[in-house]
Parts: sequence; C-alpha cells; structure tokens
Amino acid sequence: MAGRPTMRDVAAAAGVSHQTVSRVVNDEQSVTEPVRERVRAAIAALGYRPSAGGRAMARGRTEVVALVVPHAAGFTFANDHLMRLIGGAEQEVAGRGYGLLLSTREPGGDATSAFTRFDRRSLVDGFLVEGGAGLTGLSDLLVQGYPAVVIGYADDDLPMVHPDDEGGAYAVVQHLLALGHRRIGIVNGPAENHLAMAARLAGVERAFADAHVTRDPSLTDRGDFTTESGHAAAGRLLTRADPPTAVFAFNDGMALGVLQWLRENPSTTGISVAGFDDTAAASATGLTSVALQSQDLGRRAAQILIDQLDGKPPAERRTIVPSRLMVRSSTQPKSGRRRRSSSSETVRP
Repeated sequence: MAGRPTMRDVAAAAGVSHQTVSRVVNDEQSVTEPVRERVRAAIAALGYRPSAGGRAMARGRTEVVALVVPHAAGFTFANDHLMRLIGGAEQEVAGRGYGLLLSTREPGGDATSAFTRFDRRSLVDGFLVEGGAGLTGLSDLLVQGYPAVVIGYADDDLPMVHPDDEGGAYAVVQHLLALGHRRIGIVNGPAENHLAMAARLAGVERAFADAHVTRDPSLTDRGDFTTESGHAAAGRLLTRADPPTAVFAFNDGMALGVLQWLRENPSTTGISVAGFDDTAAASATGLTSVALQSQDLGRRAAQILIDQLDGKPPAERRTIVPSRLMVRSSTQPKSGRRRRSSSSETVRP
C-alpha cells in the first residue's frame, strides 16, 4: 500500500464502513465486540494511526489544555519552581493524550493579559492557572464555562492544588528557634499573592506561639520575590538599632538578596538566612529552604483537570502537597555577638 493508510483502507480491510471504524477509534459502545475485533485487527495489520485532531473533532474537544502563568516570560523561564511545575503538568497532560499550551504575561501587559487571548476562542478544553500573580482575568473564562484548576489559592469555589505553605513556614521557624534565634526577621512576599503569604505568615505565628516566644512584628518587611527586593529588605532590617539574628524570606529569590547584602557588608556577622521554594540556587549556595515538590504540584493539578474533562469531579476542593525543610549551611546557632554594618558598635544579640 502506497502512503499512509487511511480510515477507508481500514474499513475495506475489515469489511465495514468508515463510520464504523470511526466509532471503534473513538471507543463508542454502539459497535459489537466481533466487529470491534475485526477493525482492531485491520488497524494493527495496516499500521493505521488515527488523527488526534480528528478524534478531538469527533468528541467536540480540542484535547488541549492551557497552563496560564501570569508572570513575564523571562521571569517564568528563569524560575526553577515554575519550570518544574510546568514540567510536571506537561508529563501528566502528555501521558493522558492531551497537549499543553503555555500562556505567560504579554510584554508590557499586566497579569490579565495572560488570560485575554483565550476570550471567545475555542482553543483549549480547560485551564490550569498558576495563582502566584493573582487570578485577575480568570473570571471571564469561567463565565464562558471553561473548567479550571488553580495551582495556588483561590477565593472562588474552584479546585486548587497548593503546597503546605503554613507547614513549611512553621518548620523553618521551628528550626531557627531551636538554633537559639528569637529575633527573626520576615521578608514577606507581594500583596497579590496574599493567600499564600498569609498561610506562610500563619505558620510563622504558630511556631512562635507553640514555642511560647513573643514575636516582634516590627521585624517584618516586604519584597516582590526578586533578589533586588530581598537585598533592599535586608538593608532595612539589618541596620536597625536592634536587628534580627535570623532572616526568613518567603521565597529563595529574596533570601538570595539577603545573602548578597551580607556579603557586601562583612562586618555584619552571625546572621542565619532561610528561604522558600528550594530552587537550584538554594542548593548551590547552601541556603536552607522549603522544598515545594513543584513537579508534583503541576502533575496533580493536570490530573484533576483532565479527570474533570472526563466527567470525574474532584472529591475535595483543596489538594495540599506536602512541603519539606531542607537544612543547609546558611542557618547556624545564634552567635553571642554581632556587629552592625553601619558602624563599629557592638549591638545586643
């Protein structure tokens, strides 16, 4: 036979109509088992490969899902957590016979621009949404009837998959308290990621309460997840008259900024630093951090979405993926004396 075998070639070999072959390929139940076996034998003998696009059209679906990451492309592709998350989603989606379409924030646009390209277009069957930059723009797609799963936190009644942010932050502070630190500086994340940041802050508060230690709320600063913002926060926290002996930043990028500030100010010594995300940079620099199991987050979210598309709604609205504390050299027992970077004066630990 010349060329690639067609559905009509299979129909002729099996002695059935091409419509019957289509029903077998799409696993419709209206075909008797003997006929189904003849068609399958013809498919195997001819090496026929059904068109994925044709199967999708027959089912009224595209068999493509979108992963919306409302960050700029440069930030997304440079972020280890996001890349592992995307990889986990891709593995699950491909294994279920679907394609994955990635959408990031448009150059110069806000987070909404990652969603608007899908308005009134039947490009995909459903959405995975990374919620780190907020969910503005998702509501327009929900109104159109698209199913969605949020990787992160959602105010709406949507399925969500997120790491154990509270438990991870609790473990970090427990670790620092066990090392003798009592004045622990916090570098919080951006306000648009308020639900995840609130969960991490709740973990911090719970660890202090369980240890019967009073936390100084003035030792809290805020960044935007970038190294530069962590560097700036370190400058504000560590030049105080009574600075912290440890700094816990709510992501690795900001924690690396704190470490950079300490390298630039070597007269400030004995400061422990911890982050969150456990990126490759954390491992390379000896940064204590919380591993988010990022790949599993993407995989579980994709699994839940495709199950929905197959008519299997999730049993639970919320799926929490365990976090794990990775202790490295950046956290040490509290030293007896430190020096401020701004002068040679010794300050009380």
